[in-house]
Amino acid sequence: MLTLEEVAEFSRQEQAAVEAMGLRSGEFLLLVDTSEAVIQTQEVVAALTDLVAHSKHKAARIAVARYNSLSRMQTRRILAVRDNAMVFDQIADAEAWLFADGLPPVRRAQPAAFARPRES
Repeated sequence: MLTLEEVAEFSRQEQAAVEAMGLRSGEFLLLVDTSEAVIQTQEVVAALTDLVAHSKHKAARIAVARYNSLSRMQTRRILAVRDNAMVFDQIADAEAWLFADGLPPVRRAQPAAFARPRES
């Protein structure tokens, strides 16, 4: 389970990574692997939905890999605020969609990972 603080930290790290790469809104792709995620609280879902809808730097496309049907439904609700976001069963399918021919070109950069704070 994520906390509201972890959602805020994820957002901070994502936006900092985009800025560090010299990218702006619409100039990057976002692939999220949620293979170990569980159903989130309604407060966290609302925070994630707000993040997807209102980030300063928005991804050109968002692909999320979800393996559990209930969590996949929750992810679809979160992503419903964006037309350019899809949920996939496998990482390979998500990557194929992100880099598909015919979609607007974007600059490629090295992947970044969310660093969850360590427990003390």
